[in-house]
Amino acid sequence: MVYDLPLVEEKVKPHQVTTLHLVCALGFIGTGAIIAVYNFIIPLWGVALLVAGVLLLGLTIFKNKWVTAKKVNPMIRIVELAIAATVAVYSAIQLWKFPTGMFAALSAGLVFALYWERKAGSTLYVHIDDSGLRLPVVRQRSLSWAEVEGVVYRFGTLTINTADNHLFQWNIAEADFDNEIFEAYCGAKIEENRAKRINDDW
Repeated sequence: MVYDLPLVEEKVKPHQVTTLHLVCALGFIGTGAIIAVYNFIIPLWGVALLVAGVLLLGLTIFKNKWVTAKKVNPMIRIVELAIAATVAVYSAIQLWKFPTGMFAALSAGLVFALYWERKAGSTLYVHIDDSGLRLPVVRQRSLSWAEVEGVVYRFGTLTINTADNHLFQWNIAEADFDNEIFEAYCGAKIEENRAKRINDDW
């Protein structure tokens, strides 16, 4: 048998997207202000960076739904990445260690965000079949039945208890299967594979 249990939680949460926009905005504002006031070579670039930061901050606060929309967000991320990478490269050329490190880290975060946020809105699943359980977004992505001690699905919550006392729990969207049959299937697979467990007792 095969069960795919959809999670209620989204893979990419809206507040995570908003937070990175705010981090970029505050980084641009702070750096732009410092350059505009203290750097006599490129003060206009500092003003431009400051204005970009203020504009991004205003859009993120007052037009958040538009900024985080699936079509708009990647374009804003690319602009943020271009600005952050430019500041990082210029800082490296000038041997400014702190801004180089800060904007290099921000650029790396933005590259990761561009990849990760492509999956925004996608539904995550716990996949259960005869070979074991495949888990969403955790360090241990799969469990064999020999590693499982119990599986319980009650009141919209799936609980998986492992043989080494780890507990996984998720809220599940409405499932289209009989709860008793599901738990009986899981119990049978656990008992069938109990003898395959590695015994660490000496």
